[in-house]
Amino acid sequence: MKWMKTFVGALCLFAMLGGPSAQAGDSKIQEIKSNGALRICHAEALPMNYKDPKTGNWTGYNVDAGEDLAENIGVKLVHVDSTWATVIPSLLADKCDIGMVGLFRTAARAQVVLFADAWGFDTQQIAVSESSNMKTYADLDQAGKVISVLSGTADEAFARVFFVNAEVKALVSDKLATIFLEVASKRADAVFTDSTTMRMFIEANPAMKLRTLGDEPVNPQGYSYAIAPGEYHFQQFVNIWMERSETSGKKKSWHNKWFK
Repeated sequence: MKWMKTFVGALCLFAMLGGPSAQAGDSKIQEIKSNGALRICHAEALPMNYKDPKTGNWTGYNVDAGEDLAENIGVKLVHVDSTWATVIPSLLADKCDIGMVGLFRTAARAQVVLFADAWGFDTQQIAVSESSNMKTYADLDQAGKVISVLSGTADEAFARVFFVNAEVKALVSDKLATIFLEVASKRADAVFTDSTTMRMFIEANPAMKLRTLGDEPVNPQGYSYAIAPGEYHFQQFVNIWMERSETSGKKKSWHNKWFK
């Protein structure tokens, strides 16, 4: 019985020292329920998150997924405008509950936020003007060449390492079209972003007369939703929700709707 009393005493001490602080830092689900709303941060990327030009409302894969996630918690969905440069700072400042965008799971980002399980994989790619004589990454990676990227993205970070001679021009904008317009208007020689966005934007905007380079896409990696540090209960909930969305067929239906 003596060892039992010692064991119970140790548990009580642990609860007093570690229990309350751990609970205080892992209360996102309770906060969301108390607020009656799930706030999701958006940053523009096709076809995951973008504003409908007719309504000005957020739409896309992650809006459908966000509505289902909010329904599973029993709250309404609230959209929070953000950019790729500010989505993580907004999450850390508690302006939203989850960065519901396709963030590449980089080591640098993993030092400041939690990631849910990867819900997809993508690569990165270059596009140039149809009239350009460049065919390979080596043709582009020359002094005097300019590559446009969105500031604060994994595209910017990778481009600065991958292209050692060309200038990487990082633009602060909440509009995805900005980096493509740089090439169409001849202010840049190329645009660098994820392959899915690249394909869908070029197909939707033939008047810009852009094409991808002949080289294979680079830097394959998973992308995921971001959650504030310490919110492990919410992270687990999101992972289980994602698993159930896949096994129930919802994820496939969202994919078929948006990835055409």
